[in-house]
Amino acid sequence: MPVVINVQKFGSGSPEETELIAGRFAKQLKPSDFVALNGALGAGKTRFASGIIRFFCGDITPASPTYSIMNNYRCGGAIVNHFDFYRLKTAHDLENCGFFDSLEGKNITVAEWTDMIKIDYKKYAIGSYYVVNIKICDEKNKEKRHIEIKKII
Repeated sequence: MPVVINVQKFGSGSPEETELIAGRFAKQLKPSDFVALNGALGAGKTRFASGIIRFFCGDITPASPTYSIMNNYRCGGAIVNHFDFYRLKTAHDLENCGFFDSLEGKNITVAEWTDMIKIDYKKYAIGSYYVVNIKICDEKNKEKRHIEIKKII
């Protein structure tokens, strides 16, 4: 049974701030680490992933992997694989899109919508495993987010 060993909580007032939070978080990531991003449609999962990718790759504009399922970024010594599971249904789909291969390599794996496929991701993560939950906080201010990062062992 996975156990949470560390919880970090942040408030964000804009998409740009969400990216900055992700960039600061990315400083602790190493090859073989896995980051699971969850939240409602429009919550900021892709912006958070962009912050991680920009930390490793510099000033690029990462693309959403909604239709491609996975985008690969090779940046200096880092490889970041960014997945979107929204249209996937089963662990077999994860196998077919290269997700398990990414976890086994020396990549940093970032995946959106991991809550769509109910498996024990920790069982497959070789490095550190983080779950990032992003919530829209305020119906009046649609930009405001609550971000919770959990390290799972």
